[in-house]
Amino acid sequence: MPSTNALFNSSKKVFAHYFHPFPVSIDNAAPANDYYNQNYLSPKGEANKFKGQGGFLRQRPLGVPTSSQPNWVQLNMEGEIRTAIARGITGFTFDSMGAADAAANGGLQLMLAAAHAVDSRFKIVVMPDLTVLGSDSNAVVEIIASVASNPAAYHLSDGRLVVSAFDAGVNSPSWWQSVISRLGSQGIHIAFVPTFISWPATADAFAAFSYGFADWGAATVAGAAAMLDDPAIIHKTYSKIFMMPVDPQQYRPKDFVFWEAANSATYRSAWNSSIQGDSDWVQLVTWNDFSESAAIAPVTDATLQRNIGTGYYNLTGYYAAWFLTGQQPQITHDVLYYFYRREATTAASPAQSQKNAIATGVAENNIELLAFLTSPGVLKITVGGKSYTQNAAAGMVSFKIPSQPGTPVFTLSRNGADVFSLQGGVAIYGSGGLPSGYQDLTYWSGSASKAGACSL
Repeated sequence: MPSTNALFNSSKKVFAHYFHPFPVSIDNAAPANDYYNQNYLSPKGEANKFKGQGGFLRQRPLGVPTSSQPNWVQLNMEGEIRTAIARGITGFTFDSMGAADAAANGGLQLMLAAAHAVDSRFKIVVMPDLTVLGSDSNAVVEIIASVASNPAAYHLSDGRLVVSAFDAGVNSPSWWQSVISRLGSQGIHIAFVPTFISWPATADAFAAFSYGFADWGAATVAGAAAMLDDPAIIHKTYSKIFMMPVDPQQYRPKDFVFWEAANSATYRSAWNSSIQGDSDWVQLVTWNDFSESAAIAPVTDATLQRNIGTGYYNLTGYYAAWFLTGQQPQITHDVLYYFYRREATTAASPAQSQKNAIATGVAENNIELLAFLTSPGVLKITVGGKSYTQNAAAGMVSFKIPSQPGTPVFTLSRNGADVFSLQGGVAIYGSGGLPSGYQDLTYWSGSASKAGACSL
């Protein structure tokens, strides 16, 4: 990674969307027995609320030891910020769903305090969530006003407070102008960057009072690639900045729906659109929304294995460094990443109340080895007693084979000798699916390097 000075001094920014309902610890309990394991990941959790779906979540944070400190919530946030900075993330967009965030001990205020304690250059962008707040202008004004004078909140050089809004199109331009006017009457001047899920017909009307625009994006290869020209369009049409969405995947067990991410391809495609399209900012969608399996923070499952969910996180460092510095990072040592589902989309799920539906794309069932090589070599994937090889040039190479039962082993060799191997973190099940009978379409990921383990 480049120095933190090089990353923070860039005119570009990498924000990760922080979803407060899923902190690294909800209850300060031992991870094996905490709320995630006992309720969110268990089909029987929360009084069988999501039994038909196999549980509310498939992923969870790595877990942290219990703390005896009264400010354990803030301390955990400080740990998350350090983890984010280590991979080139320069701030969080904080999804605020209620006026309680504005209170002294609200999640938003604790996050601001955590950012200030860790690194004054790491900034928080307040993002009222309009899918929850609706047209409650009082709550939106209160949330924004509560951070206006905080040094950890992101301010432009002219002093304006940067504010985004999730699904900003829920409310009309005139509604937003009223909110901005009310803030102005309190001496709070904002640089508004609305995030749209679907662009309203009146998007042009937002330009008059917006500093820039943001899109929530699409978790598919084609959707990410289609956004390549969006920064230039926004620059030329509106003379505004653009915040590009970068999404690793979308699988929502609670809704029985997924978008086909094609292993790491969607994530790489979105980063390519950000870099080649010259976006001003990036918003990683998301840091920790486990209900959508969209976290790029290191993740695990009920087993608490620490090597099954670090691939997207580690890969972020490469692309964030490239985006922020404008220079493609040199590959200084060999690195292997893997991405695969623990079962195919066609696997049986007899205990699940309905089948998962694909929202966008064509379902793919592949094991991917993504290699970053200092020189040419041979890539090998061994699974189910069979080995598959591919000659690879120096640089970044994606090697895929069809999914099949077993625990994959990934190997790099040169001149007939193995350089190093990496075993996948989870086994792949056959057509019968997981023993529990519930489907898991999450892409699990990990990495290792010749220089040493890359995962946490």
